[in-house]
Amino acid sequence: MVEPIAGAGAGGERSSTPSEGGPGAAPSGSQIELPIAAGDGPPPGAELEALIEALLLVAPEPATVEELARGAGVSVAAIEQTLARLAKIETRGWVLIQHQGTVQMASAPRFAGAVRRFLRLERETRLSGPALEALAMIAYRQPLTRSEIEAVRGVDCAAVLATLHTRGLIEVAGRLETLGNPIQYATTPLFLQRFGLRSLADLPPLGEVEGRDADDLIEAALLDATPDAEVSDAPSG
Repeated sequence: MVEPIAGAGAGGERSSTPSEGGPGAAPSGSQIELPIAAGDGPPPGAELEALIEALLLVAPEPATVEELARGAGVSVAAIEQTLARLAKIETRGWVLIQHQGTVQMASAPRFAGAVRRFLRLERETRLSGPALEALAMIAYRQPLTRSEIEAVRGVDCAAVLATLHTRGLIEVAGRLETLGNPIQYATTPLFLQRFGLRSLADLPPLGEVEGRDADDLIEAALLDATPDAEVSDAPSG
């Protein structure tokens, strides 16, 4: 399990109000947005890498590439190129987590034990076998509905889905456009952090079950699944 690096706090405001009584002063209580134009920031290199690190450290939530570009005052392309370089660094105490078009920093998986001791999480409750099975299915085949998961596992999954949702490991990704519009579930950035993954592309291959490819078995079971017509499948907690 890998714990996210604690941010330094989003202390700076994103907008500014001119001094009271000055030229062009805004009405009381209003704010004027001051976007940073691309080209004002540092050129690609070590300084831009350091700036991106600083922005991610203070970000209260995962940031998009566009948000980083605006904050750094550089182009989106410059951010993407720099993130690609940062993602290859293996010698620092942090890694980049990229999920659904967002980026955040987390402690390096190799320091998971030390992080747990530091945060006093040695006794944290572990997930049950059924919960891990459901989570693995969602991770590899997302988005999935409750009925699709149950078609593969053969048992009711309402409780384990509620647990995974409460733990912040899965989230509602939308609704399937079929009878009843059942909820579809997907993994979250916290899932990647907990399992030491930088992105879903880092998931290991499923392997074989009784001589057959596990992914093919899941696909066959999903094809036989009947779309859930219930509308009361929202996660609790």
